[in-house]
Amino acid sequence: MQSRRHDRPRLPGMPVSWLTAVLGVGILLWSAFGRPVAADAYEVWLTDQSDTGKESGGYLYIYDGAQLASNPVSAKPASTIDLSGEINRFCEESTKKPLRRPHMLFFNRDQDHAILSFLSGQVLFMDAKTRKPEACLLMGKNVHAAWPTPNQKMAIAANIAEKKFIRIWTDYPAHTFRFDPEKDVLNLAAFESGERPDNAPICPITEASSRFAFITLRGGGLLVVDVTATPMAVVTMLDNNQIHPAGCGGIQVGDTLYINSGGGWPIAPLSYDVYAVDLSSLPKSVSAKLVSQRDQKFADSHGMAAVGRYLWSADRAGNDIEIIDTLTNLSVGSVNLVTEANADPAPDLMDASPDGQYVFVGLRGPNPLTGNDKTVNNAKGTIPGVGVIHVDGGGKVGHYKGQAAISNMKDGKETADTHGIAVRK
Repeated sequence: MQSRRHDRPRLPGMPVSWLTAVLGVGILLWSAFGRPVAADAYEVWLTDQSDTGKESGGYLYIYDGAQLASNPVSAKPASTIDLSGEINRFCEESTKKPLRRPHMLFFNRDQDHAILSFLSGQVLFMDAKTRKPEACLLMGKNVHAAWPTPNQKMAIAANIAEKKFIRIWTDYPAHTFRFDPEKDVLNLAAFESGERPDNAPICPITEASSRFAFITLRGGGLLVVDVTATPMAVVTMLDNNQIHPAGCGGIQVGDTLYINSGGGWPIAPLSYDVYAVDLSSLPKSVSAKLVSQRDQKFADSHGMAAVGRYLWSADRAGNDIEIIDTLTNLSVGSVNLVTEANADPAPDLMDASPDGQYVFVGLRGPNPLTGNDKTVNNAKGTIPGVGVIHVDGGGKVGHYKGQAAISNMKDGKETADTHGIAVRK
């Protein structure tokens, strides 16, 4: 989930401008060609879910962030990795199953490892610098998202097909990643009820301390799990009247966690809700306040990013990004992504540049492979790729610059379908 991304969250008592302190650290990096580059250089990673092998693979595109931001229309990936090649062979050897549908993508806090989740059931841990795979673990029939905790000790994974929540122990310096099927798997179906009828997990994240996981559910509701306990324990929960179905977005600001509910499932083909979840009473309880809703519109909430003190929320069906002031929880504007070049961009997950001056958003293709209800085509777009938005007013305003397109043509049909996106600082 960019949904979603929860990178370097602000701890209670930390000022809203916490990000500027992080960005002020100056270091010297080296490019792939051995030349020194600026300390503020960064990369934008993007996944394409379409097959590149026989019912397997996908693409991983890596862009130079500054080049992409400067001129998105002409930007080309600095590196393109066909996931049906070396990485698929590595995972097949580890899991006895080919990779398919690279769905979600995150970086750990230190930005030295990428975590990719595949709907074929694998979680891949990759060295972010060398692009080499280090571990490939099978979560079962599928895995929708695997999110790294801020303390870097765990990644938490959602298996929708089997309604299981999985804790993976991560030691990035030692390059070891493991889970115990007996101790690190929680059966969420056991907590189903009339007001939580379908506990298939969608996008799990934790708050800043890395203790409590928040699991959005396909049928609506929210489970809060203590991931430091063994066995893991559900400490509190909300029902589907308090949190509507199938959210995939999460950002923490202070003692508030923002999550959403979205469309794309038969229970909710179209849905757009943004909630502010108060964390101050944990572990005893949580409460959720609805801060934005688009019930009467062709709308689908999917993906979030924190830009300064503002929360950016993508409307995948409505083709815009809503901007919410987290000080007041009021909507203060939006960014329209419709242009003459792309009449239906279908914005999805997104992430911000290290300096907060740009937001990069995945744009879906004409043949979406996931998250689309064909009765409404909430996730169907025109041209797959990555859109670039210039940020003004500390995050209060955005100006759309255009997109870099991707393509995977087969028999005259565009099959490329953007999904996972993350910025590597």
